[in-house]
Amino acid sequence: MTAPQYFPIPSEMFALVNDTVSRKVSRLPFLRGGVMVNGELLGVAMECLNAEFKKTLALTTPQNALVIPDDGLDRCIEARLHLPGKTVSPVVAEVLCAAGIAESTQILERGFPHPRKGIRLLGPWTWHTASPAPQVNLAGTDADASPFSWTSVCPVCRTGILNRVTGKQLFGIPHTEFYIECSHCGAKFIPVGTQFRLVSIASIRDPLWKKNLDKTFPPETWAALARGTSPGGNPILRKPEKKPDSLPVAAPAFTLTQLKDGSFAVPFQGKTLYFRPVKLNFSGGVKEDLFARSKTLVQDLLERPAYEHLRSPVNAKYSRYLPMAAGLFLGQLKERHDPFYREFLNTYGDEKYGTFRIEETRDSDRKGVLIVVVKKGLYHVADCRETIRKMANDTFGRLLPDDCLLDRDSTRCRINAVLCNNKADAGVYLYACESGDEREQIINSIRERVSA
Repeated sequence: MTAPQYFPIPSEMFALVNDTVSRKVSRLPFLRGGVMVNGELLGVAMECLNAEFKKTLALTTPQNALVIPDDGLDRCIEARLHLPGKTVSPVVAEVLCAAGIAESTQILERGFPHPRKGIRLLGPWTWHTASPAPQVNLAGTDADASPFSWTSVCPVCRTGILNRVTGKQLFGIPHTEFYIECSHCGAKFIPVGTQFRLVSIASIRDPLWKKNLDKTFPPETWAALARGTSPGGNPILRKPEKKPDSLPVAAPAFTLTQLKDGSFAVPFQGKTLYFRPVKLNFSGGVKEDLFARSKTLVQDLLERPAYEHLRSPVNAKYSRYLPMAAGLFLGQLKERHDPFYREFLNTYGDEKYGTFRIEETRDSDRKGVLIVVVKKGLYHVADCRETIRKMANDTFGRLLPDDCLLDRDSTRCRINAVLCNNKADAGVYLYACESGDEREQIINSIRERVSA
Protein backbone atom coordinates (compact mmCIF):
# COMPACT_ATOMS: atom_id res chain seq x y z
CA MET A 1 0.00 0.00 0.00
CA THR A 2 1.26 3.48 -0.89
CA ALA A 3 2.05 5.56 2.16
CA PRO A 4 -0.43 8.44 2.54
CA GLN A 5 0.74 11.96 1.85
CA TYR A 6 -0.05 14.23 4.78
CA PHE A 7 -0.71 17.86 3.91
CA PRO A 8 0.14 19.99 6.98
CA ILE A 9 -2.92 21.63 8.49
CA PRO A 10 -3.16 25.39 7.79
CA SER A 11 -2.25 27.41 10.86
CA GLU A 12 -5.51 29.40 10.85
CA MET A 13 -7.54 26.18 10.75
CA PHE A 14 -5.36 24.67 13.46
CA ALA A 15 -6.04 27.65 15.71
CA LEU A 16 -9.77 27.40 14.95
CA VAL A 17 -9.73 23.68 15.80
CA ASN A 18 -8.12 24.37 19.16
CA ASP A 19 -10.56 27.17 19.91
CA THR A 20 -13.61 25.13 18.84
CA VAL A 21 -12.65 22.12 20.96
CA SER A 22 -11.86 24.36 23.94
CA ARG A 23 -15.31 25.99 23.69
CA LYS A 24 -17.47 22.98 22.83
CA VAL A 25 -15.72 20.12 24.65
CA SER A 26 -13.13 21.22 27.20
CA ARG A 27 -10.25 23.63 27.37
CA LEU A 28 -7.13 22.10 25.82
CA PRO A 29 -5.21 20.19 26.94
CA PHE A 30 -7.42 17.88 29.02
CA LEU A 31 -7.62 14.26 30.10
CA ARG A 32 -10.30 12.12 28.46
CA GLY A 33 -10.44 8.36 28.92
CA GLY A 34 -6.89 8.28 30.24
CA VAL A 35 -5.52 10.14 27.20
CA MET A 36 -4.08 13.65 27.29
CA VAL A 37 -5.90 15.43 24.45
CA ASN A 38 -3.96 18.38 23.06
CA GLY A 39 -3.72 20.37 19.85
CA GLU A 40 -0.98 18.23 18.35
CA LEU A 41 -2.97 15.02 18.80
CA LEU A 42 -6.08 16.54 17.21
CA GLY A 43 -4.07 18.08 14.37
CA VAL A 44 -2.36 14.79 13.55
CA ALA A 45 -5.70 12.94 13.56
CA MET A 46 -7.18 15.52 11.19
CA GLU A 47 -4.17 15.29 8.87
CA CYS A 48 -4.59 11.50 8.78
CA LEU A 49 -8.26 11.86 7.83
CA ASN A 50 -7.61 14.64 5.33
CA ALA A 51 -5.01 12.48 3.52
CA GLU A 52 -7.76 9.98 2.56
CA PHE A 53 -9.74 10.45 -0.65
CA LYS A 54 -13.06 10.12 1.21
CA LYS A 55 -11.71 11.88 4.33
CA THR A 56 -12.72 8.76 6.24
CA LEU A 57 -10.86 6.14 8.28
CA ALA A 58 -11.87 3.15 10.37
CA LEU A 59 -11.25 3.75 14.07
CA THR A 60 -9.30 0.52 14.53
CA THR A 61 -7.49 -1.98 12.34
CA PRO A 62 -8.66 -5.61 12.72
CA GLN A 63 -6.10 -8.15 13.89
CA ASN A 64 -5.58 -11.52 12.17
CA ALA A 65 -8.09 -10.75 9.42
CA LEU A 66 -8.30 -13.06 6.40
CA VAL A 67 -8.05 -10.03 4.12
CA ILE A 68 -5.37 -7.42 4.80
CA PRO A 69 -7.34 -4.32 5.83
CA ASP A 70 -6.50 -0.70 5.19
CA ASP A 71 -4.85 1.00 8.14
CA GLY A 72 -7.27 2.63 10.52
CA LEU A 73 -6.89 5.82 12.50
CA ASP A 74 -5.23 3.82 15.29
CA ARG A 75 -2.26 2.76 13.15
CA CYS A 76 -1.91 6.21 11.59
CA ILE A 77 -1.60 7.76 15.05
CA GLU A 78 0.79 5.03 16.17
CA ALA A 79 3.04 5.66 13.18
CA ARG A 80 3.20 9.42 13.69
CA LEU A 81 3.03 9.92 17.45
CA HIS A 82 4.17 6.52 18.74
CA LEU A 83 1.14 6.24 21.00
CA PRO A 84 -1.09 3.16 21.50
CA GLY A 85 -3.58 3.80 18.72
CA LYS A 86 -6.35 1.51 19.96
CA THR A 87 -6.51 3.53 23.17
CA VAL A 88 -6.11 6.97 21.61
CA SER A 89 -8.22 6.78 18.42
CA PRO A 90 -11.66 6.32 20.09
CA VAL A 91 -10.94 9.29 22.38
CA VAL A 92 -9.81 11.52 19.50
CA ALA A 93 -12.87 10.52 17.46
CA GLU A 94 -15.20 11.30 20.34
CA VAL A 95 -13.68 14.75 20.83
CA LEU A 96 -13.71 15.66 17.11
CA CYS A 97 -17.33 14.54 16.76
CA ALA A 98 -18.41 16.39 19.91
CA ALA A 99 -16.80 19.56 18.53
CA GLY A 100 -18.61 19.24 15.18
CA ILE A 101 -15.37 18.76 13.26
CA ALA A 102 -16.03 15.16 12.24
CA GLU A 103 -18.86 12.66 12.29
CA SER A 104 -19.08 8.98 13.10
CA THR A 105 -19.78 6.60 10.24
CA GLN A 106 -19.56 2.95 9.21
CA ILE A 107 -17.16 1.50 6.69
CA LEU A 108 -17.93 -1.46 4.45
CA GLU A 109 -14.91 -3.27 3.03
CA ARG A 110 -14.64 -6.27 0.77
CA GLY A 111 -13.75 -9.35 2.80
CA PHE A 112 -15.37 -8.09 6.00
CA PRO A 113 -18.93 -9.32 6.66
CA HIS A 114 -19.77 -6.56 9.12
CA PRO A 115 -19.32 -2.79 8.86
CA ARG A 116 -16.54 -1.21 10.91
CA LYS A 117 -16.86 1.91 13.02
CA GLY A 118 -15.27 4.89 11.32
CA ILE A 119 -14.91 8.65 11.43
CA ARG A 120 -15.32 11.19 8.61
CA LEU A 121 -13.84 14.67 8.51
CA LEU A 122 -16.60 17.16 7.68
CA GLY A 123 -16.25 19.27 4.55
CA PRO A 124 -15.55 22.69 6.14
CA TRP A 125 -12.64 21.15 8.04
CA THR A 126 -10.78 19.71 5.02
CA TRP A 127 -7.99 21.35 3.02
CA HIS A 128 -5.66 20.63 0.11
CA THR A 129 -2.03 21.12 -0.81
CA ALA A 130 -2.77 24.40 -2.63
CA SER A 131 -4.08 26.04 0.53
CA PRO A 132 -2.37 29.47 0.62
CA ALA A 133 -2.41 29.85 4.41
CA PRO A 134 0.72 29.15 6.49
CA GLN A 135 0.87 25.54 7.62
CA VAL A 136 1.62 23.90 10.95
CA ASN A 137 4.34 21.29 11.21
CA LEU A 138 3.14 18.47 13.45
CA ALA A 139 4.68 15.12 14.32
CA GLY A 140 5.43 12.90 11.36
CA THR A 141 5.31 15.58 8.66
CA ASP A 142 8.18 15.89 6.25
CA ALA A 143 8.23 19.68 6.17
CA ASP A 144 11.39 21.26 7.45
CA ALA A 145 11.00 23.02 10.78
CA SER A 146 11.27 26.78 10.38
CA PRO A 147 12.60 29.15 13.05
CA PHE A 148 9.01 30.03 13.90
CA SER A 149 7.42 26.55 13.78
CA TRP A 150 7.00 26.79 17.57
CA THR A 151 4.34 29.45 16.98
CA SER A 152 1.84 26.83 15.85
CA VAL A 153 0.39 26.65 19.39
CA CYS A 154 0.58 29.24 22.14
CA PRO A 155 2.32 27.71 25.18
CA VAL A 156 0.29 29.88 27.57
CA CYS A 157 -3.33 29.16 26.56
CA ARG A 158 -2.54 26.17 24.27
CA THR A 159 -5.40 27.29 22.05
CA GLY A 160 -4.34 30.19 19.84
CA ILE A 161 -1.46 30.56 17.40
CA LEU A 162 1.40 33.00 17.74
CA ASN A 163 1.65 35.79 15.14
CA ARG A 164 4.64 37.96 14.34
CA VAL A 165 3.88 41.66 14.94
CA THR A 166 6.03 44.37 13.33
CA GLY A 167 5.81 48.15 13.37
CA LYS A 168 4.61 48.24 16.98
CA GLN A 169 6.44 48.59 20.27
CA LEU A 170 5.58 47.18 23.70
CA PHE A 171 5.45 49.70 26.53
CA GLY A 172 8.34 49.34 28.98
CA ILE A 173 10.16 46.84 26.73
CA PRO A 174 13.45 47.69 24.97
CA HIS A 175 13.11 48.27 21.24
CA THR A 176 12.78 45.12 19.12
CA GLU A 177 12.16 44.70 15.40
CA PHE A 178 9.14 42.51 16.13
CA TYR A 179 7.37 40.58 18.87
CA ILE A 180 5.20 37.46 18.95
CA GLU A 181 1.57 37.69 20.13
CA CYS A 182 -1.06 34.98 20.73
CA SER A 183 -4.23 35.30 18.65
CA HIS A 184 -6.35 33.93 21.52
CA CYS A 185 -5.05 35.10 24.91
CA GLY A 186 -2.75 37.97 23.92
CA ALA A 187 0.41 36.56 25.53
CA LYS A 188 3.51 38.28 24.14
CA PHE A 189 7.07 37.11 23.49
CA ILE A 190 10.09 39.17 22.40
CA PRO A 191 13.18 37.82 20.63
CA VAL A 192 16.41 37.55 22.61
CA GLY A 193 19.03 36.39 20.13
CA THR A 194 17.78 33.01 18.88
CA GLN A 195 15.52 32.58 21.92
CA PHE A 196 12.27 34.18 23.08
CA ARG A 197 11.23 35.79 26.35
CA LEU A 198 7.67 35.73 27.71
CA VAL A 199 6.91 39.34 28.71
CA SER A 200 3.12 39.22 29.10
CA ILE A 201 0.69 36.50 30.20
CA ALA A 202 -3.06 36.18 29.91
CA SER A 203 -3.81 35.85 33.62
CA ILE A 204 -1.42 37.07 36.30
CA ARG A 205 -3.03 34.77 38.88
CA ASP A 206 -1.98 31.63 37.04
CA PRO A 207 1.00 30.40 39.12
CA LEU A 208 2.43 28.30 36.30
CA TRP A 209 2.85 31.21 33.91
CA LYS A 210 3.67 33.68 36.64
CA LYS A 211 6.68 31.43 37.23
CA ASN A 212 7.59 31.56 33.52
CA LEU A 213 7.02 35.29 33.12
CA ASP A 214 10.25 36.98 31.98
CA LYS A 215 11.83 33.58 31.35
CA THR A 216 13.80 33.11 28.13
CA PHE A 217 13.75 29.75 26.34
CA PRO A 218 14.61 28.48 22.86
CA PRO A 219 11.68 27.78 20.50
CA GLU A 220 11.94 24.02 21.13
CA THR A 221 11.29 24.47 24.86
CA TRP A 222 8.28 26.75 24.30
CA ALA A 223 6.91 24.21 21.80
CA ALA A 224 7.30 21.40 24.34
CA LEU A 225 5.46 23.47 26.97
CA ALA A 226 2.67 24.12 24.47
CA ARG A 227 2.24 20.37 23.94
CA GLY A 228 2.16 19.74 27.68
CA THR A 229 5.34 17.66 27.57
CA SER A 230 8.99 17.94 28.38
CA PRO A 231 11.15 18.68 25.31
CA GLY A 232 11.09 15.69 22.99
CA GLY A 233 8.40 13.92 25.02
CA ASN A 234 5.04 12.49 24.04
CA PRO A 235 1.61 13.58 25.29
CA ILE A 236 0.81 12.06 28.66
CA LEU A 237 -1.03 8.77 28.49
CA ARG A 238 -2.51 7.90 31.84
CA LYS A 239 -2.25 4.23 32.75
CA PRO A 240 -5.61 2.45 32.87
CA GLU A 241 -7.01 2.32 36.38
CA LYS A 242 -8.61 -0.75 37.85
CA LYS A 243 -12.33 -0.22 38.16
CA PRO A 244 -13.63 -0.67 41.70
CA ASP A 245 -16.73 -2.50 40.59
CA SER A 246 -17.34 -5.53 38.41
CA LEU A 247 -20.15 -3.73 36.58
CA PRO A 248 -18.90 -1.59 33.67
CA VAL A 249 -19.34 2.15 33.34
CA ALA A 250 -19.39 2.85 29.62
CA ALA A 251 -21.84 0.07 28.72
CA PRO A 252 -24.59 -1.69 30.68
CA ALA A 253 -24.00 -5.17 32.08
CA PHE A 254 -27.11 -6.53 30.39
CA THR A 255 -30.52 -5.28 29.26
CA LEU A 256 -33.53 -5.71 31.52
CA THR A 257 -37.19 -6.25 30.67
CA GLN A 258 -39.38 -3.30 31.67
CA LEU A 259 -43.09 -3.72 32.39
CA LYS A 260 -45.91 -1.27 31.73
CA ASP A 261 -45.93 -0.01 35.33
CA GLY A 262 -42.24 0.90 35.04
CA SER A 263 -40.94 -2.07 37.03
CA PHE A 264 -38.12 -4.30 35.82
CA ALA A 265 -38.41 -8.08 35.78
CA VAL A 266 -35.34 -10.10 36.75
CA PRO A 267 -35.37 -13.93 36.65
CA PHE A 268 -34.11 -15.64 39.81
CA GLN A 269 -34.11 -19.38 40.63
CA GLY A 270 -37.08 -20.22 38.44
CA LYS A 271 -39.17 -17.21 39.44
CA THR A 272 -39.35 -13.54 38.53
CA LEU A 273 -38.38 -10.70 40.84
CA TYR A 274 -40.01 -7.32 40.29
CA PHE A 275 -37.86 -4.25 40.99
CA ARG A 276 -40.14 -1.27 41.64
CA PRO A 277 -39.13 2.27 40.62
CA VAL A 278 -37.99 4.64 43.35
CA LYS A 279 -38.87 8.27 42.71
CA LEU A 280 -35.87 10.60 42.99
CA ASN A 281 -36.30 14.31 43.73
CA PHE A 282 -33.30 16.27 42.45
CA SER A 283 -32.36 19.66 43.88
CA GLY A 284 -30.24 22.10 41.90
CA GLY A 285 -28.16 21.28 38.86
CA VAL A 286 -24.95 19.34 38.44
CA LYS A 287 -21.70 20.90 39.59
CA GLU A 288 -18.11 20.07 38.71
CA ASP A 289 -14.82 20.33 40.58
CA LEU A 290 -16.41 19.30 43.88
CA PHE A 291 -12.99 18.09 45.05
CA ALA A 292 -11.73 21.69 44.89
CA ARG A 293 -13.69 22.49 48.07
CA SER A 294 -11.81 19.99 50.23
CA LYS A 295 -10.41 21.63 53.37
CA THR A 296 -8.06 18.76 54.25
CA LEU A 297 -4.43 19.90 54.14
CA VAL A 298 -2.12 18.39 51.54
CA GLN A 299 0.40 17.42 54.21
CA ASP A 300 -2.32 15.58 56.16
CA LEU A 301 -3.42 13.66 53.06
CA LEU A 302 0.13 12.47 52.45
CA GLU A 303 0.21 10.89 55.91
CA ARG A 304 -2.50 8.45 54.85
CA PRO A 305 -1.42 5.06 53.42
CA ALA A 306 -3.37 5.56 50.17
CA TYR A 307 -1.20 8.57 49.28
CA GLU A 308 2.16 7.12 50.25
CA HIS A 309 3.26 6.79 46.61
CA LEU A 310 2.66 10.54 46.10
CA ARG A 311 4.93 11.79 48.89
CA SER A 312 8.14 11.82 46.85
CA PRO A 313 6.77 13.65 43.77
CA VAL A 314 4.95 16.19 45.96
CA ASN A 315 8.02 16.87 48.08
CA ALA A 316 10.16 17.20 44.95
CA LYS A 317 7.91 19.49 42.92
CA TYR A 318 5.06 20.83 45.06
CA SER A 319 6.55 21.13 48.55
CA ARG A 320 5.38 24.74 48.93
CA TYR A 321 1.78 23.53 48.71
CA LEU A 322 2.03 21.16 51.71
CA PRO A 323 0.29 23.52 54.19
CA MET A 324 -2.39 24.42 51.62
CA ALA A 325 -5.92 23.00 51.59
CA ALA A 326 -6.00 20.04 49.20
CA GLY A 327 -9.01 21.42 47.32
CA LEU A 328 -7.28 24.69 46.53
CA PHE A 329 -4.09 22.88 45.54
CA LEU A 330 -5.83 20.39 43.23
CA GLY A 331 -8.05 23.11 41.77
CA GLN A 332 -5.00 25.16 40.80
CA LEU A 333 -3.34 22.11 39.23
CA LYS A 334 -6.42 21.42 37.12
CA GLU A 335 -6.79 25.07 36.12
CA ARG A 336 -3.30 25.11 34.69
CA HIS A 337 -3.82 21.70 33.00
CA ASP A 338 -1.43 19.76 35.24
CA PRO A 339 -2.75 16.17 35.17
CA PHE A 340 -1.04 15.41 38.49
CA TYR A 341 -4.23 16.50 40.29
CA ARG A 342 -5.94 13.28 39.14
CA GLU A 343 -3.51 11.23 41.23
CA PHE A 344 -5.26 12.47 44.37
CA LEU A 345 -8.75 11.50 43.19
CA ASN A 346 -10.52 8.18 42.94
CA THR A 347 -11.44 6.77 39.54
CA TYR A 348 -14.67 8.83 39.35
CA GLY A 349 -13.56 11.75 41.51
CA ASP A 350 -13.64 14.36 38.73
CA GLU A 351 -17.19 13.96 37.49
CA LYS A 352 -20.18 16.32 37.65
CA TYR A 353 -22.34 15.63 40.70
CA GLY A 354 -25.75 16.63 42.00
CA THR A 355 -28.04 16.12 44.99
CA PHE A 356 -31.21 14.07 45.29
CA ARG A 357 -33.48 12.40 47.83
CA ILE A 358 -36.07 9.69 47.42
CA GLU A 359 -39.79 10.36 47.55
CA GLU A 360 -41.22 8.87 50.73
CA THR A 361 -43.29 5.69 50.21
CA ARG A 362 -44.24 2.66 52.27
CA ASP A 363 -41.04 0.96 51.09
CA SER A 364 -38.71 3.79 52.15
CA ASP A 365 -37.89 2.12 55.48
CA ARG A 366 -37.47 -1.38 54.06
CA LYS A 367 -34.33 -3.31 53.26
CA GLY A 368 -33.75 -4.92 49.88
CA VAL A 369 -31.72 -5.12 46.70
CA LEU A 370 -31.23 -1.89 44.79
CA ILE A 371 -30.33 -1.63 41.12
CA VAL A 372 -29.34 1.39 39.03
CA VAL A 373 -30.64 1.27 35.45
CA VAL A 374 -29.76 3.53 32.52
CA LYS A 375 -31.72 3.11 29.26
CA LYS A 376 -32.88 -0.33 30.45
CA GLY A 377 -29.28 -1.39 31.03
CA LEU A 378 -28.11 -2.55 34.45
CA TYR A 379 -25.25 -0.43 35.79
CA HIS A 380 -25.05 -1.27 39.46
CA VAL A 381 -26.51 -3.59 42.09
CA ALA A 382 -26.29 -2.91 45.81
CA ASP A 383 -27.40 -4.45 49.10
CA CYS A 384 -29.59 -2.13 51.20
CA ARG A 385 -28.57 -3.53 54.58
CA GLU A 386 -30.33 -0.72 56.44
CA THR A 387 -33.07 1.07 54.46
CA ILE A 388 -33.55 2.30 50.92
CA ARG A 389 -33.89 5.83 52.34
CA LYS A 390 -30.45 5.71 53.94
CA MET A 391 -28.82 4.05 50.93
CA ALA A 392 -30.25 6.52 48.40
CA ASN A 393 -30.18 9.75 50.42
CA ASP A 394 -26.99 9.38 52.43
CA THR A 395 -24.81 7.11 50.29
CA PHE A 396 -25.61 8.10 46.71
CA GLY A 397 -27.73 11.25 46.95
CA ARG A 398 -25.23 13.68 48.44
CA LEU A 399 -21.45 13.85 48.18
CA LEU A 400 -18.93 15.86 50.16
CA PRO A 401 -15.69 17.22 48.67
CA ASP A 402 -13.54 14.61 50.42
CA ASP A 403 -15.65 11.83 48.88
CA CYS A 404 -13.86 12.52 45.59
CA LEU A 405 -10.44 11.71 47.04
CA LEU A 406 -8.37 8.61 46.38
CA ASP A 407 -9.08 6.85 49.67
CA ARG A 408 -12.86 7.24 49.45
CA ASP A 409 -15.52 5.05 47.83
CA SER A 410 -15.43 5.67 44.08
CA THR A 411 -18.70 3.76 43.59
CA ARG A 412 -20.58 6.55 45.40
CA CYS A 413 -19.14 9.09 42.97
CA ARG A 414 -19.90 6.90 39.99
CA ILE A 415 -23.57 6.29 40.87
CA ASN A 416 -24.25 9.91 41.79
CA ALA A 417 -22.75 11.08 38.49
CA VAL A 418 -24.67 8.48 36.46
CA LEU A 419 -28.01 9.42 38.02
CA CYS A 420 -27.55 13.20 38.09
CA ASN A 421 -26.22 13.46 34.53
CA ASN A 422 -28.83 11.13 33.01
CA LYS A 423 -32.02 12.21 34.79
CA ALA A 424 -34.27 11.35 31.86
CA ASP A 425 -32.81 7.91 31.22
CA ALA A 426 -31.54 6.68 34.60
CA GLY A 427 -33.35 5.46 37.70
CA VAL A 428 -33.19 3.50 40.93
CA TYR A 429 -35.29 0.36 41.45
CA LEU A 430 -35.87 -1.72 44.59
CA TYR A 431 -36.79 -5.28 45.36
CA ALA A 432 -37.85 -5.24 49.01
CA CYS A 433 -36.42 -8.15 50.98
CA GLU A 434 -35.69 -8.41 54.71
CA SER A 435 -33.61 -11.62 54.58
CA GLY A 436 -29.88 -10.93 54.32
CA ASP A 437 -29.20 -14.42 52.92
CA GLU A 438 -31.80 -13.98 50.18
CA ARG A 439 -30.43 -10.56 49.26
CA GLU A 440 -26.95 -12.05 48.95
CA GLN A 441 -28.24 -14.85 46.69
CA ILE A 442 -30.05 -12.34 44.45
CA ILE A 443 -26.97 -10.13 44.12
CA ASN A 444 -24.71 -13.12 43.36
CA SER A 445 -27.19 -14.36 40.75
CA ILE A 446 -27.24 -10.97 39.00
CA ARG A 447 -23.44 -10.72 39.03
CA GLU A 448 -23.12 -14.24 37.64
CA ARG A 449 -25.27 -13.16 34.70
CA VAL A 450 -23.05 -10.12 34.23
CA SER A 451 -19.85 -12.19 34.09
CA ALA A 452 -21.35 -14.97 31.95
